[in-house]
Amino acid sequence: MDRILKKITSNSKNSLVIVHITDTYFLKESKIGNKIDLPGFARIYGVLELLSKKFEEENILFLHGGDFLFPSFLSNHYKGKQMIDILNQCRLDYCTLGNHDYDGGSKILEKRIHESKFKYLITNLIPPKNISKKILQYDVWPKKNPQIAIVGISGKMTATKATENGFKIKDMKKSLHNTLNVIKKKFPEINFLAVLSHMGDSEDIDLKKNLNNMWSGNSIVFGGHDHSQIISYLPKTDKCMIVKGQSNARTIQMMVFDETPISKKKQNLKKKLYVLNSKQYQEIPASRNIEKNIESLYSKLKKQNKLPSNKIIKKFPHKVILDGTELSLRKGTTNLGNFITDCLKCHTNADIALINSGHFRGDRLFLEKLRMSDLYHTFVMTDAGKIIVTNLSKKECILLLEHAYRQTGKGKILQFSKNTLQILKKAKNEEEFRVALIEDMLFTNEDGFASIIAKNRKTNIQDLREKLKKDILKNTNLVEGIVKTASQVDYDPKMRLKVGPKISWK
Repeated sequence: MDRILKKITSNSKNSLVIVHITDTYFLKESKIGNKIDLPGFARIYGVLELLSKKFEEENILFLHGGDFLFPSFLSNHYKGKQMIDILNQCRLDYCTLGNHDYDGGSKILEKRIHESKFKYLITNLIPPKNISKKILQYDVWPKKNPQIAIVGISGKMTATKATENGFKIKDMKKSLHNTLNVIKKKFPEINFLAVLSHMGDSEDIDLKKNLNNMWSGNSIVFGGHDHSQIISYLPKTDKCMIVKGQSNARTIQMMVFDETPISKKKQNLKKKLYVLNSKQYQEIPASRNIEKNIESLYSKLKKQNKLPSNKIIKKFPHKVILDGTELSLRKGTTNLGNFITDCLKCHTNADIALINSGHFRGDRLFLEKLRMSDLYHTFVMTDAGKIIVTNLSKKECILLLEHAYRQTGKGKILQFSKNTLQILKKAKNEEEFRVALIEDMLFTNEDGFASIIAKNRKTNIQDLREKLKKDILKNTNLVEGIVKTASQVDYDPKMRLKVGPKISWK
């Protein structure tokens, strides 16, 4: 047995176990050859089964950090219901909502919340009346002899999406402080706090500082949103530890409290932490029942002729692995990002093509081949990615790149077509280029691209979008463009740019 799995299962059967996953969009596993890359929910269930055989089931707390309803290929058809059904089967205990959980609109969200057997926690938002009883400010666990208090915190981007769906924002610091005071008063015996957060890394660090001051016992921020693994904890000075996991259960975070009671204030939390990844997944069997349930979702779509073809659209050199993982895409360009943007440039006859990494949703590695179905599972926009080709100045292109490459872990990091940097460096300051982008990069402002261009042009976003409407291409989309041009575009393995302190735009 793997060393980490052996260490986990060597703990006493009366141990308290906390399991955390976050930002899960896909149900199916992913493999490269015979090696498991992403576990899929059948194997996540396998992890939980392994734990329930070793530990008392009522001592296992299963948490989700938000972003599970959208976006995905299956959610385009099932509107997130498929994920709720699987999470119910996995006996999830608590979750918070992420920014993408609001993508389907308020009515879909209401339906999904009412279908959930698990509880929702949001401390710094006021939910609409129709779901207010389903979303808690806090809870305690276990119900008998509670030892853990649990709260949920929404970051700025998540809170903004929530307001578009009928929620109201409360001051985060004040609402958290008030809620913790209620917990202290009602449950003075509880010294341990679990926080489910869905926010950016810098927001989590601020939250950690607040918790170090607000909560006298130990606390853990189980974070999501940026899709990168972060563990922030100094045993000698911190009472609060940040534990952020990778998306799609590429990592599963686990805390096991054995001989040392969870209520003990002075203890090294890092020694209680275990992180599972692909190495451990090789040894964990997948649940056949969950696999059957997942396959039935695809079978239903197949009967309705809604499954994309498995036709190969491009063969790459022997043993080439195309990197479509979110971890790599959110650090810089990848060979898959190169290929896709080169296809977009070719399809539109543009000077430059830019696609933000947040549009790559497959979180997969592709061995030697790219199929039509791979594209539909990677680019999950319902319209397969409308394209806009518009004129941007050299200055505007550089402003977008500077903004995108400011920090790792963000979906705003831009994949770009070949020779983009050379083209911009040689150009005069006010020279303009035909730039191809995905339409919603400018018609939503989640990554801030529209506001950058609007500011440079001394206009507002609404007026900018009105003028840009004429540049949206009709009767085509990103997926179609890739399929049509794949045979004409050469494979380029080069990393064109990565986040770092020495980037020069001159």
